[in-house]
Amino acid sequence: MSSTDARRLDGYATDLDGVFEGQAALRRKSDDTPLFGAVDLFDAVTDAGRKGLSLQRYKGLGEMNPGQLWETTLDKTARSLLQVRVKEVDAADDLFNRLMGDLVEPRREFIQANALKASVDV
Repeated sequence: MSSTDARRLDGYATDLDGVFEGQAALRRKSDDTPLFGAVDLFDAVTDAGRKGLSLQRYKGLGEMNPGQLWETTLDKTARSLLQVRVKEVDAADDLFNRLMGDLVEPRREFIQANALKASVDV
């Protein structure tokens, strides 16, 4: 569970106190999943939502097969284009050069200083 999900779930803790005093279960079709707390409920719902899904990662569009490229990027009815505006051009340029530039040491320092702030879904 990500920290964002945990904080959101914690916000509902008092509302859910009475629900889990007795035996609780999540019923889905003919399947009953016993629940012993809010975290069990979250995990059960998340697992059910992920059934039949797969996650693929690509470094570039050239790694996709044509069907995937059409579904995710080229199909005008499915894609979203957002305009990005940079307010602090100098700071953005500095960060871009630090992360994408040829010098390894500034990139390593940035990653080490900010690694625990990242929300990574691996």
